Amino acid sequence: MSSFSVSVSDRSTDSMKIFSFSGEMDEITLADVRTQVDPLLMDPMVKTIIFDLSELNYINSKGIGYLVAVHTHLSKDQRVLILSGATESVMDVIMLVGLPSIIRCVNTVEEALAS
Repeated sequence: MSSFSVSVSDRSTDSMKIFSFSGEMDEITLADVRTQVDPLLMDPMVKTIIFDLSELNYINSKGIGYLVAVHTHLSKDQRVLILSGATESVMDVIMLVGLPSIIRCVNTVEEALAS
């Protein structure tokens, strides 16, 4: 099992938060993700959340379920989740379950910031 980390980018602002993930997102590591992300879901000032997946090398169904839950929660208030930079193996899973049809997926954080 690889090590996992989640961090808030220093490029974040009051209305836009960027989270970088590395390692494997699964039922064990989701506790760390929830600790950092969930409080911001309740903050109406946060309009956009970007998940930088460029260092994430694995995601399972629990991780996918969490992405959908974050998207659903934000979209209720016309807020947005954007996934950026998914590695090939992670993007394969994202595509397999059809996430790009409901969650915006871009190639880079810069592309997410421009939207």
